[in-house]
Parts: sequence; C-alpha cells; structure tokens
Amino acid sequence: MEEFIIYPKRSRMLMLSFLSIVFVLLGTIFTLLFIYGEAPIWIGIVGVITLLFFGWCGIFYLKELLNRRPALIISVEGIIDRSSYLAAGLVKWEDIKEFNLYTFSGQTFLGIVTYDPKLIINRTSGAKRLLNGANRGLVDAQVNIPVKNLACSIETIFEEIEHRWVMDSSVTLPSE
Repeated sequence: MEEFIIYPKRSRMLMLSFLSIVFVLLGTIFTLLFIYGEAPIWIGIVGVITLLFFGWCGIFYLKELLNRRPALIISVEGIIDRSSYLAAGLVKWEDIKEFNLYTFSGQTFLGIVTYDPKLIINRTSGAKRLLNGANRGLVDAQVNIPVKNLACSIETIFEEIEHRWVMDSSVTLPSE
C-alpha cells in the first residue's frame, strides 16, 4: 500500500514566517532601546529573548517553506511526523497505544499516545529533549501534531490511518 503524504499548509508557514520576522524586529528594537540607555534592563532582557526565540522560529518556518518536505507520512510501518521542530519521526504502529484530538491554547492537535511514555523523549537530546519533557508535563500524548499546519482535514487523516491499520493492533481512534 502506498504512503499517504501530507504537506504543511504553505499559507500557514508563510504567515508564521512573517510573524516571526515582525517579532524579531520588535526584539531588536527592545534590545537597541536598552543598549542606548532609553529603556530599563528588563526591556533589554525581553528584547534578547524575543529576538532569539522568534529568530529560531523564523529560521524553522522559512526552511519549511523552502524545503517543501512532507509534514506527515502515514505508511504501513507507522506514522512519520515532521510537522514541527519537536517532530517525533517514525512512530511504529506497534508502539502506538491510542490517538486523540485535543485543544491546547486554542489550537487543535492530533495526539499520539505510545505504550512507552518516554519513547520520544528517549530518542532526542539537547533542547529537543528538554522541550519534549516539558510537553510531556502539559499533555498526555507523546506526539503532538498541530492539525492547523497540515494541508489535509483531520477526517481524511483518520481515514488514512484506518486504511493502513494493523488488524491486531490495540490502538484506538478517538470517537467523533
């Protein structure tokens, strides 16, 4: 059976890139205001943090726009997540306990819960490991795919998951 490939929404990546650039400019202004003595130190600190964080985000989103690689691949082997900086990579069907849809901070996510709660954390290192650990404290799912970023409906995603499903799998899909 062929892989089902889902790309990120170009318009969403473009918008997020633009917003990142706006925040980089704001961070630069805050930092310069502090450097030239026009603002207190806390403005300078906020400026540097804003500059670094949104600079990193902007680079990520611009790379996604230019590279045009799939955000999600559903295959007979499992699901390959490349939807965000914290993307899980390949999650095999036999590692998946359940799927769920949840909303966090106003955004809908496809959550994948694995039998091993530390499966994804254990495969990463550095900043990704820290951020995955922080995510683990916020939600039950180990893999969190932002549905809004995908150029495909959630209904189609679930249909494709069901088409490739291993028949003896104990994974459950969320009821709608």
